[in-house]
Amino acid sequence: MDTASMLEVYRRDRRRLLGFLLSAGGGGGRALDLSRIDLDAVSADYALECVAAGAQFDASEATRRYFDERRYPIMIGSPSGNSYFLLSRPQPSDSPPKEAAPSIGPHAPPPLANSTSAAESRDFFRDAINTSGIGYVTKDDNLADIPPQQVKKVDILSLGLPRLSTELSDDDIRETAYEVLLASLFVSGKMHFSEEKREKKRKFLKGLRTKTEGSNSSPQVEDGYAHILDLIRVQMEISESMDALTKRALRCINLKMVNGQLDVPRISLQLLSSVGKLDFPTERLRVQWQKRQANVLEELLLSSTSLEYDMSETLRIVLSKLKDTEDWVVSVPEGRVEVLTIIERYNTKLSALTKKFDLEDETYHWTHNYHFNFRLYEKLLCSVFDILEDGELVEEADEILETAKLTWPILGITEKLHGIFYAWVLFQKFAQTGEILLLKHASLQIKKLLLHHDIGEIELYTNSFVCSEDACGGDRALSLVDSALLKINVSCRRQLENYHAHFSKKNYLIFEDTLNLALLLVKTPIEDGCEEDIMLNESPEGSTSESKLVHLLIVRSIHAAYKQALISSDGRSETEFKHPLTILANELKLVAEKECTVFSPILTKYYPEAQRVALIFLHMLYGKQLELFLERTDHLENSKEILAASNNFELFIAQKLYSVYGAAGSSFSNYLKPYMIGRFSSPLILQWLHARHENVLEWTKRTIGIEDWTPLSAHEKQATSVVEVFRIVEETVDQFFNASLPLDIVHLRSLLIGITSSLQVYLLHMENQQVSGSTLLPSAPVLTRYSESMNPFAKRKLIEPTVPEEKVATKLNNLTVPKLCVKLNTLQFIRDQLDVIEESIKQSWTSVLSAVRLLDYLACIASGKAISENLSSSDESVDELFTLFDDVRMAAVNITDTILNFIGTRTVFWDMRDSLLFSLYRDSVEGARMQIFIPTIDQVLDQVCDLIVDVLRDQVVLRIFQACMEGFIWVLLDGGPSRAFLEADVDLMHQDLAMLKDLFVAEGQGLALDVVEREAKQAQQILDLYMLKADTVIEMLINESDQMSQHLEVTSARRRHVHDAQTLLRVLCHKKDKIASTFLRIQYHLPRSSDYDDIPVKDVSSKIPIFSDMLKRGTSFNWSETGQQSFRVMKKKLQEATWQ
Repeated sequence: MDTASMLEVYRRDRRRLLGFLLSAGGGGGRALDLSRIDLDAVSADYALECVAAGAQFDASEATRRYFDERRYPIMIGSPSGNSYFLLSRPQPSDSPPKEAAPSIGPHAPPPLANSTSAAESRDFFRDAINTSGIGYVTKDDNLADIPPQQVKKVDILSLGLPRLSTELSDDDIRETAYEVLLASLFVSGKMHFSEEKREKKRKFLKGLRTKTEGSNSSPQVEDGYAHILDLIRVQMEISESMDALTKRALRCINLKMVNGQLDVPRISLQLLSSVGKLDFPTERLRVQWQKRQANVLEELLLSSTSLEYDMSETLRIVLSKLKDTEDWVVSVPEGRVEVLTIIERYNTKLSALTKKFDLEDETYHWTHNYHFNFRLYEKLLCSVFDILEDGELVEEADEILETAKLTWPILGITEKLHGIFYAWVLFQKFAQTGEILLLKHASLQIKKLLLHHDIGEIELYTNSFVCSEDACGGDRALSLVDSALLKINVSCRRQLENYHAHFSKKNYLIFEDTLNLALLLVKTPIEDGCEEDIMLNESPEGSTSESKLVHLLIVRSIHAAYKQALISSDGRSETEFKHPLTILANELKLVAEKECTVFSPILTKYYPEAQRVALIFLHMLYGKQLELFLERTDHLENSKEILAASNNFELFIAQKLYSVYGAAGSSFSNYLKPYMIGRFSSPLILQWLHARHENVLEWTKRTIGIEDWTPLSAHEKQATSVVEVFRIVEETVDQFFNASLPLDIVHLRSLLIGITSSLQVYLLHMENQQVSGSTLLPSAPVLTRYSESMNPFAKRKLIEPTVPEEKVATKLNNLTVPKLCVKLNTLQFIRDQLDVIEESIKQSWTSVLSAVRLLDYLACIASGKAISENLSSSDESVDELFTLFDDVRMAAVNITDTILNFIGTRTVFWDMRDSLLFSLYRDSVEGARMQIFIPTIDQVLDQVCDLIVDVLRDQVVLRIFQACMEGFIWVLLDGGPSRAFLEADVDLMHQDLAMLKDLFVAEGQGLALDVVEREAKQAQQILDLYMLKADTVIEMLINESDQMSQHLEVTSARRRHVHDAQTLLRVLCHKKDKIASTFLRIQYHLPRSSDYDDIPVKDVSSKIPIFSDMLKRGTSFNWSETGQQSFRVMKKKLQEATWQ
């Protein structure tokens, strides 16, 4: 329904409501004569006030109030205040002003100085909105800015029939159309009037019953059209009383036919002559009915150019009497008959004029009053739409159409005219409701219409009806068929030329059917105005008319979506604090995504290049804005976001092009101009990496400087600092790859160097905190020969421990076993995380290479070059870069080995120095067995296993066991004057060694048995030496003397050989055997063991801290080196030694 028709409906409903209110209670106690009141000029507010107050209704006051109210905007009351409606349309009027209104008065504050640049940016972009790179302008360009709901209203067009010269409303046309239908039924013999009293007609809803219900119930009247006619009556909103009145008046309509022909004026004259005042339920209905009949006659007779002037004046006078409803009622019947007779005489004279086309049943009114007849037929066809279900056809639509065809002889309708009218009303209803079934029916009717061809006079007759169409700023005349097809085509084209605004994934089927209808009418000429030559405006040579149309629709719709995105991005930039180009790139990416997923699959059916054209056009439009921005910008430091958004958009376009068209070329590729983002972003990335690396390095130094080497949690046993370092490293990697900027191998190398540098600084700090394990080893005591003291009161030489340097002691405080375990966990964490980061970077780099390939692909098709198979850097060069991480791994492994070697030495030779080394087998084996010290070792192992990660546990336990073996060997060979062993003690020491091995095997839960046996082999062999006789050991010592070094130095158990001279000499020194003592006294002049005192722990508590203090303070001891003086001449003595 067009705007004029909708206005008539609103006016009709308003008149009915006002009539009901005033007749019900607006008369102040007396009845009102509404027939004398123009309800269209009555103030509704005044009428409501009168009804509410029970006051007398004054028609003149109501009219005055009505015209007074029209001078002001329409207002409504709301809780938030009064609201008013504008007469203009705010939707296409652009967004409201963004700037605040200027202050009133002389004290307005000056603008902020720092707002200048922002204002310039906005002005630049708003200027760019008008610089789209496209020059075509049509009369429908403004539709691109109208919201879809407004376009629907714009598209509800009229056929362009000549306007009515009278005041006939839409309701008048509808009621007259029904009267013509009844007359055609009587004339055709399809309806026979019966005087018998019949049952009342079915109720309103019964008129809408289904076909099945209709077939089951038998009609009360004779003719078979009763049911369809009753349904048409309900659909056309004709009351039962008026229906009965009209039928009674038209029962003798056959008498009005002249030469077997009937026209609308004769029907009106028959009604006027047959209906009296008492036939109407109310006077108001009679007045309206009579005015309508008078207007119909005036429209059909008075507007004729065939009448002479005198005849026209006479007819005008007669019709004025007919319009004067009051005089008509009070006039004598003979006067009314005379008026009707005069009118009939004039109509007969017109009907007798020569026919234009000499067609069968042709009447004068077919050609001279077609504008009125066609409006009547259009109303009849509208009855096929269900008034209860908007947009639905009634089931009896076909029967209604067949019934409407009975009016063809009266209204001058042909098969082709019927087809175009039915297609037109279907399309109009679709435009109102959006019901796709109506669009399909309309398309089907148009297909039939295009296949139908009239011949001879019928074709001339059909093409003779002229409609006006607004084009190119003026009116042009078209035939009715061409006008209807043109209006349908224009309506479809208006939506299709901005299909991004009017269609979506939800209604893509409507889009496809609308496109099919537009393609069906592709040969219908549409004048778009003068267009300038633009890029992509012309489809390739040899294209069909359908593909050319699709090409043009794509270009215009993309351009409309682009313009809308420009406006949207400009408005959002101020609220989202982003540059408009950034938002525009994201908006256009959404447009491209919608194009590829919703529209291109449909468009490519008719135009294979559809998606390519859309994507290249979008790329070109945005490229112009980006180029303009880069030309005007001198400093790009703050433009990374714009470059990233532009790069993402270009990659998306390239990916979509490659996925659909691959390497296939096209003439449209010439319009591709790559953005070359990498040329602008590459130095920015390097600057960012340099600054980021400095921040990471500074943060690494700071966090490791305050590290106290406590585990992060019970489950995460690494240091807090390393987690923080890797967090900021991973953050750097994520930001690097999420920057969405073109990357190359130079950037990757800079990233890896920065990560490596930070981790190397971390590892170097850990390495510098370490202390050499040799500083923890006790000095070798003085070599003595076993001798029991004969004088208990003799003064002995004291061997005092030495205190380590303060610097070393400070470091040892931070090298406790728990902290060493955390360090080992941290080093393992570094190695694991480095693997994770490397894998992550490689995966991300794969995506980078894909992006590089896409950009190279875009550059190749833009330049017309062949696409290379390998467009990325070689994998070998990338793998070479990752060798930088191998240096970090190697450093972590080396530091891990250092700490592993140190942790065993620290545990045994420092933390358990007093409790194990200085106490085991002291004075006697039986009194200081290993079983006394096993709980201490077990406690240390439990602590280590709780702190260390599983992957390192066995390594740490193995190093502690190795240190225990070294300590055990130290007790056996370097235990000092307080330790001397008998052959009987060796069995006990064997048992102690087995006990120690069992502790570390832990019933299969600890170290492997073969590993324990291998590590304990040397201790076992030394114990076996103590089982030998002194003579045997002395003989072995003499034999090995040749291999002794020039200087007898203290060596660790790992470097000592079981049968070397140093080992054999020490075995003799600790053997509680007179032969061995005598040999050592004679040959080496070794002092007696009873002459020295190595200070038992209980006696030197003030000098040497106990075990618990050592765990807290980390102090260290070193024996005096005076015991090594006797080694300087030992080699010479051994070489000269002879045994007798």
